[in-house]
Amino acid sequence: MWKPALAKAGVIPVRERGQRWKASRKDDFHVLRHTYASVILEAGESVVTLARWLDHSSPTITLDHYAHFMPEAGGKGRAAVDALLGVAPQYVPEDLALA
Repeated sequence: MWKPALAKAGVIPVRERGQRWKASRKDDFHVLRHTYASVILEAGESVVTLARWLDHSSPTITLDHYAHFMPEAGGKGRAAVDALLGVAPQYVPEDLALA
């Protein structure tokens, strides 16, 4: 179903009758899964929730593959410690910034 859908959308060429689809990792269904996971993490969803949605056996697996999509990881913790110590933080997450 995946390859015919890509062909119909014009992403890949239509296969010739009697021939197999040409294999290409960049057109693999896994790319869609990877894109979904990265968008979800960049939106701020928890790793634990995403791991459950992806049916990973552990959030560690999810972190191993997708941690680089979490640019603000640690920012809330640093801001909390800075506030505790009375230090002006260099980074303040949007949901902790004063209105």
